Amino acid sequence: MATESKPSSKPSRVVAVAIDNSEYAEKAFDWYLEKIRRNDDVIVLIHIPESYDFSLASPGVIRQLLDELEKNVKFLEDRYAEKVKAYGIDGKFRTGGGKPGEAILKIAKEENATLIVTGTRGLGKIRRTVLGSVSDYVIHHSPVPVLVCRM
Repeated sequence: MATESKPSSKPSRVVAVAIDNSEYAEKAFDWYLEKIRRNDDVIVLIHIPESYDFSLASPGVIRQLLDELEKNVKFLEDRYAEKVKAYGIDGKFRTGGGKPGEAILKIAKEENATLIVTGTRGLGKIRRTVLGSVSDYVIHHSPVPVLVCRM
């Protein structure tokens, strides 16, 4: 007796892409688009803006920095929205605060990401140890696969 099997509909892959204003992030995103993107992917663009220590700043300086930060985030969101639209990809833009590596993983978890894509500057071992590396943190703490594009 033959039984009819229903075709399994594989859920879309949720790909978290860490972005900033660097050429490394843009090249990593472009590499993803050209090499491994699937038509049914859902993209979550994650941007963690630079944080500032406002403890010694005057209210005027704080307002100026916050306005500049908001302008830069909007510019970045618009730039990547154009790329996503050009490829016809379903996606969203998320921002967060705190340490970049931790914030990226937090948002990726909230979005149920199945893959994280990030660029890297390719710091040497000593510089990475002293300065830290977002991609290094994400690689070592992510519960899902991480694709690091080094350009």
